Amino acid sequence: MIRFAALAVLLCACAGTGPRVPPTWERPGLGGAVRPEMGAPQPGDAAPDLALPDLDGNIVSLSSMRGSWVVLHFTATWCPFCDSEVAHLGSLASAMAPRGVKTVIVDIEEDVGTWHDYARSHVSPSVATLHDANGSVAARFAPPGAQPSFEDRAQAVLDATLIVDPQGKIRLFLLPDSAHFDPTFRAVRGELDRLVRAPVVAVGAAPRTVAPGEHTELRVRLDVAPGYHVMSDRPSAPHYVPTRVVVGGAQGVAAGDAAYPPATSFALAGRAIATFEGAVDIVVPIEVAADASPGPRRLRGTARYQACSATTCLFPESREFEGTVVIRGPARN
Repeated sequence: MIRFAALAVLLCACAGTGPRVPPTWERPGLGGAVRPEMGAPQPGDAAPDLALPDLDGNIVSLSSMRGSWVVLHFTATWCPFCDSEVAHLGSLASAMAPRGVKTVIVDIEEDVGTWHDYARSHVSPSVATLHDANGSVAARFAPPGAQPSFEDRAQAVLDATLIVDPQGKIRLFLLPDSAHFDPTFRAVRGELDRLVRAPVVAVGAAPRTVAPGEHTELRVRLDVAPGYHVMSDRPSAPHYVPTRVVVGGAQGVAAGDAAYPPATSFALAGRAIATFEGAVDIVVPIEVAADASPGPRRLRGTARYQACSATTCLFPESREFEGTVVIRGPARN
């Protein structure tokens, strides 16, 4: 009995000597992470919903993005820290879009004209650009213990960045950390790399700029992971799932039928089958109306495909993506 008691004491002592897992705010680049004593919302909590207008007056909600990872950033045009981050936020959005990550920027408590002028010249079309005129939405995100002296609770989350998972839960919540400020979002990118698994097939579309009345092309890229292929748009057998890309239109913008590249031959059991491998560019013709107003248009699309390796096929998948067409305004003298 004494031996068992001694063993129990030894096990208890050893249990407390394991490696210490540092809290988020002690990790490099994450010093601004909210702490439990600040109160809700915290990582693990459901993110408050938001429903705010974009540059075209369309209402965009966080709940409508369920199923996707979301990077949410609060900003203001007068904030020098925020201004130095805007271009890097666009780079992050473009890099993460093929993984299905959506990036949203929310302006707090500014005149709508000031914000629209700034956003059109500074914010990448790959970023959903929203406006919180009175700060009431931003205030819902402010933990009560974060900047408690701020009576305007919207200001407490100015320059904050959140990562929200596909179920709508907060996975990272960073408040400004001026002592370790990094405008490149390097730590946020690192967390996204850790949290968001790179898909076998990544889907994305580069933004295009066009004048009213002109035609252009939206290039939809499928990046197929090494060792995999997808069936071509004209597969070799009727039971194979063809690759299909469909893009919808937007106000003043019409999308045509996709054109696919030549197939690659893949040998399987002595037969050659038509596939796509590696980087696959699918071209969608775009027509812009002559009277289309200037500004960005977000075109929603769907890519359907079946990825296979030499030994197995994954379930067919339909992946949603967005492409942006920016319509130029009249030239200034």
